[in-house]
Amino acid sequence: MIKRMNAKCRYVLSVSLILALVMTGCSWDSASSNNGTDNSGQISEYYPDDTELSASERFDEFSKNMFVGEIVENTIDLHYTVAYPQNYGIEDYEVELGSYEASDAADAKKELEELQKTLQKFSRDDLTKEQQIAYDILDDYVELELASEDLYYYGEIFSPLTGMHTQLPVLLAEYTFRCEQDVTDYLALLSQVDETFSSYFVYEQEKADAGLGVPDFALEDTIEACEEFTKNPKDCYLIDTFSIRIAPLDDISDEKKEEYKKQNRELVLGDVMDGYRNLAKNLETLKGKGKNEAGLCNFEKGKEYYEYLVRSNVGSDMSIAEIKKTTEEFIDTRMSAIFDTLYDDMELYYMFLNDEPLSTKEPDEIMEELIEKCQKDFGNIPDVNYEIKNVPIAMEEHLNPAFYLTPPIDDSNDNVIYINQKYEDREDLYPLLAHEGYPGHLYQIVSSASYDRPLVRNLFSFPGYTEGFATYAELYSYTLADVDADYAKMKQYDNSVSLALSAYIDICVNYYGWSEEDVFEYLEETGMGDEETAKEVFQMVVEEPSEYLEYYVGFLEFMNLRNEAKEKLGSRFNLRDFHEFLISVGPAPFYLIEDYMQEWIEEQK
Repeated sequence: MIKRMNAKCRYVLSVSLILALVMTGCSWDSASSNNGTDNSGQISEYYPDDTELSASERFDEFSKNMFVGEIVENTIDLHYTVAYPQNYGIEDYEVELGSYEASDAADAKKELEELQKTLQKFSRDDLTKEQQIAYDILDDYVELELASEDLYYYGEIFSPLTGMHTQLPVLLAEYTFRCEQDVTDYLALLSQVDETFSSYFVYEQEKADAGLGVPDFALEDTIEACEEFTKNPKDCYLIDTFSIRIAPLDDISDEKKEEYKKQNRELVLGDVMDGYRNLAKNLETLKGKGKNEAGLCNFEKGKEYYEYLVRSNVGSDMSIAEIKKTTEEFIDTRMSAIFDTLYDDMELYYMFLNDEPLSTKEPDEIMEELIEKCQKDFGNIPDVNYEIKNVPIAMEEHLNPAFYLTPPIDDSNDNVIYINQKYEDREDLYPLLAHEGYPGHLYQIVSSASYDRPLVRNLFSFPGYTEGFATYAELYSYTLADVDADYAKMKQYDNSVSLALSAYIDICVNYYGWSEEDVFEYLEETGMGDEETAKEVFQMVVEEPSEYLEYYVGFLEFMNLRNEAKEKLGSRFNLRDFHEFLISVGPAPFYLIEDYMQEWIEEQK
């Protein structure tokens, strides 16, 4: 039932203000998708009947019941959220990858209404502070989703960059085997890939029949990704990674391991490859049905849906007009600063022209340096393991330059960051690893795990918070690099302007109706684009509406919070304390965080 965001990535329009435009990107959140299970009437069962429980105890029980009841709906969701289900009382569950049914929308509305009634049984004032935050998030979620129930077919399952077909292979490749049950669950999931893709394709058909089909260029991008994945099936990395993951399991005999390896190979070459081939064939049949090849605003309720995305995914209550105006001012101010500074310093100009990196060290060395340097302004750095891996070659073309896979809430010791070698020559690894690692995603996720929060909060994902925090950390990292301070500042400004430009074009295309030609004219006026770049950027924001805003507006909201806290606290403001406050609250809509910050500010006085 709970809308948890799928794996996210960023392809940002990166503008070298002197030379050219480059596409960059980042970040990955562990996955899930609603499997269409009808839970009507189940929500009320989450509320405990024990009248002897206090309000706080009752809410904890409700939170646990809801968490367990919802998380078992999707096995990948379950596996990536908890390492040891038995510790949460989860002993028996159906292995489900997901499915779609026409009744999903109606069922979801019933569940939301039931959840709203259940929440009304609690008095917020009787709850602890952590419980009040969880209550507020649930209440806000229900209100927003009920108000947006008629936007069901505006979503997209197979979007080219963040769709299920791009997430699934990596999530399967990183599916941890801790026991034999994990192995059998995994094999069962592989057997469902073809069936699941076919089920979700029905949604795509209904979406197209409703006049909301995606444009042909988006279909072609997704089809290309499927064809690339199935090009050399016998070399699929899901075969090799399975052997590596099952090898350390001592409770499985060598003979049984070989049997499992054989099953895995057969399933990968069968159900998995068939799923991708059939998806590509099915999507071909939708070509020509997508009548709108431009932004969301060209649909009947497109603007309403875009506003919903900004509120739901970004977590901002700023109007689109406010965001647009603020972004215009941000771009103008920082571009002027860049040009004025470089005009007065030719040596700095040539450094910028040559795009000298902030660091030439290896990724592991950069991470260690960031860990050491960011401690002065961030809380205690969690002592956990991390591994930096390369994106499989077969997926390089269709995955972002880097991403971080979030670990289970009960086992955050092992962390993985992926780097896409295809983009390595374009990426400055220093800010990229700050975004994915320290003090970005890895720090934020692992530090958050140390707080004892109601379990129900783990059903929600707020990419505006997580990506905004990581972008905030990324831009902060420029102040740590061992390079000329002015050069680092100009690089930081360039990065932030690039992000703002991407978000601005996203808004103008999807909310104000810009055409591809309008994007080209805008980029040409600034001396930063050509027709090919304009086409690429235009298609990207059509395929992934509001994606850029999660990064840029998320960053902007954190800066607004910091500036407000600094203004109100004056000399009592401490940056490290502020960052610890943000981590203590955890992922949530920014308009709720601002309310909690007012209480925190009073405590600091």
